[in-house]
Amino acid sequence: MLYSQEWIEKQWPSKMFMDPRIHKRVVIIALACLNFPDRNIPGRFQSAAAAKGCYRFLKRTDMSHEILQASHYENTREEALKERSTVLFIQDGSEFIYNTLKWTMGLGPTADACGNGIMFHSCLAVKFEEGNPKVMGLSAQKAWIREENDQKEKTEGSESDVWLEMLEKTGPVPNGHKWITVGDRGSDIFSFIQGLRKLGYGCVIRTKHDRKILIQGEEQKLKAFMRDLPEMACKERTARATPERASYVQTLKISWTEAEMRPPQTEKDEKSIKGTYVRVWSEEDSNIEWILFTLSRITTIEEALEIVFIYEKRWIIEEYHKCLKSGCKIEEAQLKTAGRLLNLFGILGIIATQLLQLRDISRINPEEPAEGYVDPLQLTLIKTQHKLKGPITVKEFWRRVAMLGGFLGRKSDKNPGWQTIWQGWLRLQDMCRGAELFRQCCT
Repeated sequence: MLYSQEWIEKQWPSKMFMDPRIHKRVVIIALACLNFPDRNIPGRFQSAAAAKGCYRFLKRTDMSHEILQASHYENTREEALKERSTVLFIQDGSEFIYNTLKWTMGLGPTADACGNGIMFHSCLAVKFEEGNPKVMGLSAQKAWIREENDQKEKTEGSESDVWLEMLEKTGPVPNGHKWITVGDRGSDIFSFIQGLRKLGYGCVIRTKHDRKILIQGEEQKLKAFMRDLPEMACKERTARATPERASYVQTLKISWTEAEMRPPQTEKDEKSIKGTYVRVWSEEDSNIEWILFTLSRITTIEEALEIVFIYEKRWIIEEYHKCLKSGCKIEEAQLKTAGRLLNLFGILGIIATQLLQLRDISRINPEEPAEGYVDPLQLTLIKTQHKLKGPITVKEFWRRVAMLGGFLGRKSDKNPGWQTIWQGWLRLQDMCRGAELFRQCCT
């Protein structure tokens, strides 16, 4: 439940900390970040003393990003273990850039040649439901500072290991479960696919390298062979609007083949990996071509469409990173050392999953009466604000909340995204606080 101290206590339980005062401070900071994710540190607290307490905590050298997130990883794995449906572990890397923090010590190079900041890699666990995937939380995350230029090649070489490291932290797949890791072109690494297979994971990975593959024992070049395959299936999807073009219904064409992935020259003694390659392309947009690799065998059109649908859910990790940067504004934090920024990230990295989950919460039981799922005060304020009479559904409640954040709510509009829901939710919380204060003044 959003804004629940019970949820906060579960992510940062007292057993994590030797001193109960530290536990209390973490809970206060996390609640402040959850209530006011887009504000700076002083703006998240109601007193200067509380803000100073936050700064003191972030200075602690006995805390770290990994320590602060450890319990959350356990919670996410426990939730994944309860699921009998497919769970996706969607991975991607990104960076925080602090080029304006001239006096912050301990930062390092980023992908940008002029960048100065922190690198990180996230693995999100997502319950795979065809119509409505549900974000469970982070199963693992890593943040690090790159070495300066003299060590850059060595550092970047080891960074490719982070894909497998995320799954090793998450743990092997238990019997009877179907866990699939999803990655973009950066995950097209032979050793990574070897490793995830040993851990019991399936995969849907977009290929980057034009590898040599074996088709019925005959060696072929991957991209040329896949592009020669005829269309075997198709699906329609709504392409997002761009500054140059309005949204439109786009047709994706699909073909696939079983093949063996040959090892690279540096690992030529390793055995080939058997799997299936799936090519997805669109004649309406020449920029769309995905060549996907999966360990699953495809024998029907439905199985091929499922692989494509799984890869389309990879964008959830992009939304999570947007939650961190736009929703929690972590790149605007003014702190003097990289260690303090990493401690803040240890908290905000978990808070951002709640922003993302807000979209999922708004789509649970959409046609049920809102009275059974929503706080009575919130419901009263929404109905009063929008001059609504009689009962309303869960879907209508959340659309009205999103309208407080700028969503137009026209009949032709689709479901609102997390950003407009979140902005409306923040306004609704302010309205609730005002109503509570007025109630206290009148008693």
